[in-house]
Order: sequence, then C-alpha cells, then structure tokens
Amino acid sequence: MEFGLFVEFPSRDGTTQAQIFKDSMELIDAAEESGSEGVWLAEYHFDPGRSVLSAPVTVAGAVAARTKKVKIGLAVHVLPLRNPVQIAEEIATLDHLSDGRLDFGIGRAAFPRIYQGYGFNYAESRDRFNESLEIILEAFTNDSFSYEGQFHSFHDVTLAPEPIQRPHPPVWVATSNPESF
Repeated sequence: MEFGLFVEFPSRDGTTQAQIFKDSMELIDAAEESGSEGVWLAEYHFDPGRSVLSAPVTVAGAVAARTKKVKIGLAVHVLPLRNPVQIAEEIATLDHLSDGRLDFGIGRAAFPRIYQGYGFNYAESRDRFNESLEIILEAFTNDSFSYEGQFHSFHDVTLAPEPIQRPHPPVWVATSNPESF
C-alpha cells in the first residue's frame, strides 16, 4: 500500500491566490519530509472559487526541483485540450526533471464548461482523448513517427527528449463512466 497526497491548491475565503500556492507547496514539502509515496496534482480550469491549479505540468516542474524522493503524479492531465505532441514533450521533460519519478495521470474531464472555455466541443472529447493518447504513446515509443487522424496530423516527428522511464512514465487513466472504462 502506498500513501500520498492529492493536492488541489484549493481556494478558501479570505486567502489570496499567492497564499494558496505557498500553502500548497509547503504541504508538498511536508509530504517529501514525512516519506509520503506520491503527490498527485489536480487540474482545474475557470473555477477560482474551487482551485487555482490550472497548470499542473508547470507546478510538477517546481515540485521536481524541490523534492528528491516523492513521486509526482498528474491527476489528471486533460488530453483533449492541448496538442498531443506538445504534451508528450512536456511529460518527457518532466520525467527527466523528476529523475523518473513521474506518473502520468490522464483523462478528458467531465465538465463541458472547461471545453467551452477553450473553444472545444465537449461532444468530441472522447474521440479527441483517444486520438491524443494514441499520438502520445507513438511519440514515447518510436524514434520518429507520422500520424493522420481526425483532429491531428504529424509527419516525421521525433520526440526530444525521450522519457527516462521505459517505455514511458506509468499512464493512469481516470474515468467516471462504463463506456470510458
């Protein structure tokens, strides 16, 4: 059994966003010092009353720089909202910065308003998720690759850097319904 933290960078009445970041990073430091196995970083968008953690990949880089033992997990990186090759590059980079301590949690999010905020159609989220995951795994496991899909097209792309963990960081898929499962 492993023990760790799910860190949301939660908003609280009367607390500034700067204080939320300070408090959350101190909590992560305490997890490192206490021997926790992992720190999982949430991803929230457009809801400052709940959380200010909209850029967990950036925060994961800061966590990697200030810790040495604790595993760093993304819970979850919302794949359909970004370019999958860029995601693969960032995750491989984080794998290096963390010296192979990264867990790659992914999902498509259950809130249509997030997709609306980024100008995407939520009805496409499952297909975008599946295509993005396929591209990311291709990038992680091939010297170079090409891909023609419904949403993305890449020709003779080489991922740099390659992830430290082979064939790639552990991938954890979050789901909330039987069809996704």
